[in-house]
Amino acid sequence: MSRQRGMALIQALLIVAALAAVAAALMLRAGQATERLALRQQAVQASVYLDGAVEQLRATLPRDGPVTTRQPWAQPRAGVRIGDATLSWQVEDLQGRFNLTALLTDPQEAWRDAFVRLARGAGLAGSVARRVAARLAAMPALSPATPWALTEDTETRQVWSDLQPLIAALPDAEGLNVNTLSPAVLAALAPALSGGDRDALLRHVATEPASEIAALIDWARRSLGDGPAGVLAVLPLTTGSRWFLARLEVRLDSLVLRRSVVLRSGGPTGRFAVILSMPEFD
Repeated sequence: MSRQRGMALIQALLIVAALAAVAAALMLRAGQATERLALRQQAVQASVYLDGAVEQLRATLPRDGPVTTRQPWAQPRAGVRIGDATLSWQVEDLQGRFNLTALLTDPQEAWRDAFVRLARGAGLAGSVARRVAARLAAMPALSPATPWALTEDTETRQVWSDLQPLIAALPDAEGLNVNTLSPAVLAALAPALSGGDRDALLRHVATEPASEIAALIDWARRSLGDGPAGVLAVLPLTTGSRWFLARLEVRLDSLVLRRSVVLRSGGPTGRFAVILSMPEFD
């Protein structure tokens, strides 16, 4: 009898231990579910804050006239408090970049050669750059998301990340804003300009932003000579912009969300002004 009682006691203890383990597992699972729910709610709230920040910065974008990096839209913002969150953002002028759409209507392949020069300057092999240019030129149309889709193998991924800040895919009617034009893009598009002439031009627009291209070409003719002025005259230059890229970050407790947004000013307002919006990951 005592042996049977001992076995019954052991069985009872095993059952109690099993029940305790099940209860602990259920409590752990419930705690994890609660954490996931809280994180999901934080993510939703952070996304709402990002939407608000996009609308706020969109209101600062210039709608007409010359566009320069001296204007409020170009000033980075950090540590902006919205509710319990902290927001940061930076806006860039996409019309200061190389427009990939020009590759679609390029019978003389001048833009293709310029793209290859730009890509090689960023560290990409010439053969890879030519292959990508040919692939882009064969497409029926490009979209603002195209620069993010340009990826090759793992070995060139870092090079693509260096090239992305220099390229955009905008409607072909959009010109290059000389006031925000990247030095690397200018060098790729105008190899006939000497380094000294390029530097002089960029210094000039940095201190005296251009309001009219004709006046800028007159300045180039007086200051640099007929040759450089002629080179500038054939480039599709403008002094304004309608296309911008905003990179935003929101921090809410331990949660960090990042987003890249392509915006068009001077057109539809509200959410219709957002051409492209995508999350960013480390």
